[in-house]
Amino acid sequence: MSSGSIRPAGRSAVLWRTASDRVSVRVAAVVTIALLVVYHLTRAAATACSGPACDWYIPVSLLLPLMILAGALVTGVTATSAARNDATWRIVLGACTAISVAGPIVAFIVLSDSPDPFVLSSTILVLIAPATALVYSFMPRTDAVVR
Repeated sequence: MSSGSIRPAGRSAVLWRTASDRVSVRVAAVVTIALLVVYHLTRAAATACSGPACDWYIPVSLLLPLMILAGALVTGVTATSAARNDATWRIVLGACTAISVAGPIVAFIVLSDSPDPFVLSSTILVLIAPATALVYSFMPRTDAVVR
């Protein structure tokens, strides 16, 4: 076993885990937001397109929203598990994750006849989990102190 594969013990282990958790939460949040930006860019490109040349948008328009919902779920679960020692953040992140995943589904049911308001409301709802996770990842940690 090389020395690079041995994890530090004691207080440094807590700091190492905390830093790793922060990076994981930030990466998941940024990837989710990037997927949302890609979706809106492809949606804008598809509205400017007409005819059979626009058939490329059909699978993308089905796949990207599912990937965005999955990204919001992964981001929320990653952030919630990173907040394992802070009950308040765990509750806030869990609630934001539920809103980000269930909210667009409810919005689809309510606004199924209005695509533009649905896309706007779903975008806002999906952004709740990654935005809250990013805020959490930049907050000072109280769980990094060994008592």
